[in-house]
Amino acid sequence: MMTKTCFVIAYDISNHKRLQRLHRLVSNQFLQLQYSVYYGVMTRKGMDTFIIAMQKIIHPTDDDLRIYEVEPLEHAFVIGKQSDDIMLFSEIGELKR
Repeated sequence: MMTKTCFVIAYDISNHKRLQRLHRLVSNQFLQLQYSVYYGVMTRKGMDTFIIAMQKIIHPTDDDLRIYEVEPLEHAFVIGKQSDDIMLFSEIGELKR
């Protein structure tokens, strides 16, 4: 069994066309937390492949793409305004309240 890891992807893309392409790619695999911040779970090998796909879109010196390995989202806490339209699930698929 391949172990899955939690990741946060954040980006700042300077070109609108590249921004749209990256947004489509990332939003198909990850949950959008904020405008350019996403959370997802995948294997490290899957992330390696995903990084290559993202690198084909971004400009290496004009754009900023960051990927962080993080704890599962249900361990996160929020300070301030909270949105009710985002659901959090545990690793076994239970809805977290």
